[in-house]
Amino acid sequence: MRLISRRTYATLFGIFSMQKKETAIEVKVGALVLLATALLVAFVFLLGDFRLSSGHQIHVQFSTSGGLKTGADVALSGINVGSVSKMEFVRNDDPASGLPAVAVQASLDIDAQYADSIRENSKFYITTRGVLGEPYVEIITENFDGAALASGETIRGVDPPRMEILLGQASEVLETMTEILNDEDQDVGALVANATHFFGVVGDAVGENRDELDSAIEGLNTTTTEASKLLSAINVAVGDGQQLRTIVNDAGATAASARRMTGRLSGQIDPVMADVTQTAANAREISEVTRRLLVDNEGRIVAVLDDAETSVDNLRQVSDQAVTLVDGVAAGEGTLGALLVEREVYEDLKDLLRVIKQQPWKILWKE
Repeated sequence: MRLISRRTYATLFGIFSMQKKETAIEVKVGALVLLATALLVAFVFLLGDFRLSSGHQIHVQFSTSGGLKTGADVALSGINVGSVSKMEFVRNDDPASGLPAVAVQASLDIDAQYADSIRENSKFYITTRGVLGEPYVEIITENFDGAALASGETIRGVDPPRMEILLGQASEVLETMTEILNDEDQDVGALVANATHFFGVVGDAVGENRDELDSAIEGLNTTTTEASKLLSAINVAVGDGQQLRTIVNDAGATAASARRMTGRLSGQIDPVMADVTQTAANAREISEVTRRLLVDNEGRIVAVLDDAETSVDNLRQVSDQAVTLVDGVAAGEGTLGALLVEREVYEDLKDLLRVIKQQPWKILWKE
């Protein structure tokens, strides 16, 4: 019995040990599976760009997708702030918008904390990170003058350049140039010479008038600066628009008062206008009479003007002669000049007059 009990005990112990080892292995395998599942969920969460916070959705319309796909990044000044949740076609019935009849609309899911940085005047570009990078949406907000875009609003984006169209246009240009160069009727050498001469003339003109060009550019810069100051002053004067609204309201009230005053004065204005009309008629009659007088007496008027011209010439000659006479007298020419210039003659004449005054009979005879 003791041997059986020992054997049974050993068997039971062995079975228990094996079960314990199997349980440990199962626990390890289970922990490994749980860890792998957690890592898989984490990778899916990170790669899928899931967000637990509430988003801010904006719809942006483009003429073409530019290779943009669902799930692409949305960056604000280079920093990721969301992703593209949906790409779809939309119908455009407004030709003035610049979009084709069938446009592309990208729905952007943006973190709510960045929503205030996206404004109505923000620019939405489809670009790539590097030359071969995946397309994404880049948002540029230059200032906060525009209102913040509310969730669900639609805005026009900046269309991406289409390389296939640019390459096609470049190919057409190259083909045209090839045809021109291969055309025997076209004198390419003369064309190049003319172009060279033209640019030479332009260069010479710029060199000769560099000072004038500098002055013109300086004047343009000054004008631009003054215009900026004027716009700044207008912006400061307008402010939030309250003063402008007040001015507009005052102008409306003034116009209404003017209309009322016009209605009151309409009865008084009519007689005044009649008088003005009569005065204008009288002025026309006077003008007509004056015109007839001028026409009828044209010959006399011409003769009078000719006589006046002759008289002016005579006066000019007399004036010239008087100037010549005065210049001669001033130079001592003639009797009067000698009297004025020669001091001795003046003294002799003075003595003669004194003697005649004292002894007037000497005029008739000598002693």
